[in-house]
Amino acid sequence: MNDLPTPRESTNSLDNVPTPEGMWTKTAAFLKSFFPAEQGMGGPKEPKESWLEPVLASVDTPVASLVDFNKLPDLAFRREVLDWRDNFHAAVTLTVARLEDCFIQQMQADLDNVSLLRKVLARPSDEILQDSFVRIVRLPLIAVLRKEENKLNAIAQKWDHFAKVELVFDTCRLNAECASLHDIGFKFSKKNLILSRIQTLMLGPAGIAEHFRDQGMHLSRKLLETKTS
Repeated sequence: MNDLPTPRESTNSLDNVPTPEGMWTKTAAFLKSFFPAEQGMGGPKEPKESWLEPVLASVDTPVASLVDFNKLPDLAFRREVLDWRDNFHAAVTLTVARLEDCFIQQMQADLDNVSLLRKVLARPSDEILQDSFVRIVRLPLIAVLRKEENKLNAIAQKWDHFAKVELVFDTCRLNAECASLHDIGFKFSKKNLILSRIQTLMLGPAGIAEHFRDQGMHLSRKLLETKTS
């Protein structure tokens, strides 16, 4: 039978087992060998924030302006004329649309008042409606055109271009009144045809609204061209 180790022998064998503190020291030394000496176990040092230096330097560097200040007055003048053109385009369209509604209402009222004799022997629609056209459409529209004309001339005067070019609307188109209705007898059975013809006259592709929009475009272009002449 084998002899059991004496208590003293057991104690000596335990002395050869490394303690936890000894193992940690060896492990730390092993890991430390992977890092440069200047970094050590404290981790990498914070890099110098050298990337901030160019940014700070650029703040003090003057930047050349991309704006030609000599051209600013020309740009302001051009912007003001183009704003008038766009506003006029909208204003004349809305005005003609409103006058068209009023004129159609008058036409319908006149149809309701046509006598029995005229229902049989109808007169041309333009003869019946011409006075209403002058009162409801022509005179109010001319008043609006003159106001817009004055606005454009005020811009020309502000920028010292007044009297260099004539900025006046030609209203001769309105002298024809509603001649396009001449071939339609003014009677209730022709109501839809009269209505369609009035709409074409006022807001159609070659109607009154488009005619004066084109004039507004032409006048604004004439004024802009005075700057280069």
